[in-house]
Amino acid sequence: MNLLPDLHPEGFDLILDGQFLTAGIVDFSPDRLDNLITGPAARFLKALACQLQELRQKQEINAGVIMGATDGLITINSDHVIIGYNHGAEQMFGYSRTEALGQDLKLIIPPPFRDVHADFLRRYLATREAHVLGRQRRLTARRRDGREFPLSISFSVAEIQDNLYFTAIMRDITEYEAMEARVLQSERLAAVGSTVAHIAHEIKNPLLIIGGFARQLLKAPGFDDPARRKLSMIAEEVSHLEEMVAEMRDFVRHPAAQKRPGQVTALVDEALEMFQDTFKEHNIQVRRVEETPLPPVPFDPKQVHQVLINLLKNAVEAMDQGGEITITTRVREDKVEISVSDTGAGLAPEAAENIFQPYFTTKEKGTGLGLAICQNIMTEHGGCIFADSPPGRGATFTIQLPLHETSPAAGESPAGESRG
Repeated sequence: MNLLPDLHPEGFDLILDGQFLTAGIVDFSPDRLDNLITGPAARFLKALACQLQELRQKQEINAGVIMGATDGLITINSDHVIIGYNHGAEQMFGYSRTEALGQDLKLIIPPPFRDVHADFLRRYLATREAHVLGRQRRLTARRRDGREFPLSISFSVAEIQDNLYFTAIMRDITEYEAMEARVLQSERLAAVGSTVAHIAHEIKNPLLIIGGFARQLLKAPGFDDPARRKLSMIAEEVSHLEEMVAEMRDFVRHPAAQKRPGQVTALVDEALEMFQDTFKEHNIQVRRVEETPLPPVPFDPKQVHQVLINLLKNAVEAMDQGGEITITTRVREDKVEISVSDTGAGLAPEAAENIFQPYFTTKEKGTGLGLAICQNIMTEHGGCIFADSPPGRGATFTIQLPLHETSPAAGESPAGESRG
């Protein structure tokens, strides 16, 4: 057993003896040690020290939980000064604790909301009536780089020694709002799709009857030229309406892709063959560029053929006075690319941004569904479609097909990309 003299007691800050360790020591005088406390006072101080140690541990735990929380926690005093700022807030706003502590809260509040927040604080201090305390709200905050972002926030207040402290728990909801917008858009499209499907079903048969009668009358004798021209116009307009109905049906009830390995080059040749007469009629030259040989890839021939036909049709319509269409094929990383370029006027900035949106069209009689259908087809194939259109220098539409079998991610909504 170690005795107190053997421990060199003069080197300790404080010794709580309780008269037990020193009782049996010969020639030991407690008066020699200024740092020795014995008797009942020692037991009291020992209990107090244990309590302080427990409080310190709890404080460290609480501080660690608060500082390490992924949500942002900021506390201000009644003067609107930041006195608490955790690591979550550092990540969210870009300011370090050293930079934020002691600053006015307006550091992270964008100008339109600064006065509102300050008025709320003044009103509460004057009336003690809480309007937003304890409630979840959505507000806009500002990062260090000046970017504003949406956040979900709840407020609380604590009164400590006659001083008020206000704490906000914040969560960046940028991704949540984007997901919310996608869900809302999906619901809207579903509602529109249901309506479109019903309308397409209702008008399909009457159009077939009208068009059939018009074409029969065109073959019948006894009509003069003006009458035949009118019948021809009826037949042409009905054909156009039938095409629109088919596009609507394909968009809202697009069949699943039936993919199998094949050569996309053969599909390109087939699509170009269908347009030979159209190219001649519109004085359009066609150029083929094969940057790299294309290996077989899995795809649905019918659906990808539909995409190519749509892109070639759009290219022809973009060049009223003739021009050149360039078909470029290549392998890029793990995808096969097919680009269709024209020498038309190109896409206006607004069109370039919205060209793949359903029902957006720049044509007088367009449905705005052609490219949206192409986008759906490419997404179904695990690929994509994008547009590149420098102002006044034509447009290039590129489709990408994966070299190997793949499928779109679960829950992924089709998304075309414009690179204009």
